[in-house]
Amino acid sequence: MPSPRRINWDVLRVLAVLAVLLQHATHAGPSVHPELSPPLFTVSLEMGASTLVVISAFFACASLAKGEPARFLRNRLARLVPAYVVAAVCTYVILTRVAPDGWSQLQPGDLLVNALMLQNWFPGARLVDFSYWTLPVQVTGFVAGAVLASRVRGTKLKVLLWTLVAAPLVLRVWTVEPGAIRTLYDGFGLHRGQLFAAGVGIWLWSKDRLGTKHLAALLLAALTAQAVHSANVTSTVALGVLLLGVAACAKGPDWDIAPVRFLRRPVKWLAGISYGVYLVHQEIGYVAMAGVARFGPVAELAVFLGTAVVLGWLLTALVEKPAFRALTASHRPAVVTLVLAARLHSAQSHLGSVGAVPFSSAPLWRPVSHPSTSAADPLTVGPLVAVSSQLR
Repeated sequence: MPSPRRINWDVLRVLAVLAVLLQHATHAGPSVHPELSPPLFTVSLEMGASTLVVISAFFACASLAKGEPARFLRNRLARLVPAYVVAAVCTYVILTRVAPDGWSQLQPGDLLVNALMLQNWFPGARLVDFSYWTLPVQVTGFVAGAVLASRVRGTKLKVLLWTLVAAPLVLRVWTVEPGAIRTLYDGFGLHRGQLFAAGVGIWLWSKDRLGTKHLAALLLAALTAQAVHSANVTSTVALGVLLLGVAACAKGPDWDIAPVRFLRRPVKWLAGISYGVYLVHQEIGYVAMAGVARFGPVAELAVFLGTAVVLGWLLTALVEKPAFRALTASHRPAVVTLVLAARLHSAQSHLGSVGAVPFSSAPLWRPVSHPSTSAADPLTVGPLVAVSSQLR
């Protein structure tokens, strides 16, 4: 029988998503759109989404440890892609039809590039939502995990973890100017490798396949790399605290205590719609805030959070879950999914030769419709993360 659902993971995921929402609503939004009211408080720490990356890496390992990498790839893409495409279209319509004048310069071609997940390879294409640059990185990670799942084991896997931390730091030397290395570096999100390594390392540690001292050294190195890439030491320290929470969830007892137990149902529900909330909260949320700006910062924050939850729930209930059921109803092997995803990955790599995206969390160019939100990290596994599950 499957083990009962643990509340600790849901609590941690909700806290991480809330950190992202508050950072965007109180810091990123007002800084890009000064017509919004000055916030009552500011949450500038950028650690929530990075924590979600680590959690996603952890659970990707748990899924791949069960075998059937092609089925894993099919299931992940079936849950990821349909909701993303619908959210991108809805966000585009709202920005071009509802947003205040001057907020958007989006064109139909921009929507097409974003819907095809090619936005990371074309710096000239405007982003429908800045957070959407992460989606191609996720697809690359799924493909890499499915293809390499049976090829990296044992000592090679541990070497890979340290490579994910160290190699991007070395490659940064060649990313100052545009070029092939810069394109690959930015397009594949190599500056997020340390987060993937942390998630993989915690999973191995939870299975007693990585020593505590080894994990401590790996996490310290990952946090150091995070500080270098982000140039934000304070947020990195906050991320380190949340990584302790991830480790506690992975190997410690469930947080089934009275206060948490009382909130089990709402916490579980919010955790279940977290991906939908992520997809719709940012740009649509800013438009909603502008609509109530005359009522002050309290109303703006309430509308931002409420809009994210309601639209995230609708996206989950009407798109993500039905699409997942439809696309995974067949019990045939998921070879077709694997081939199509590999072709998408190949197309991204080929088209990426025409340009690059920023390796830092902030864009090189900032159209008025694109807030600079470095907390908009991917919610799911990144390059080569899923390979870690293979110490089985």
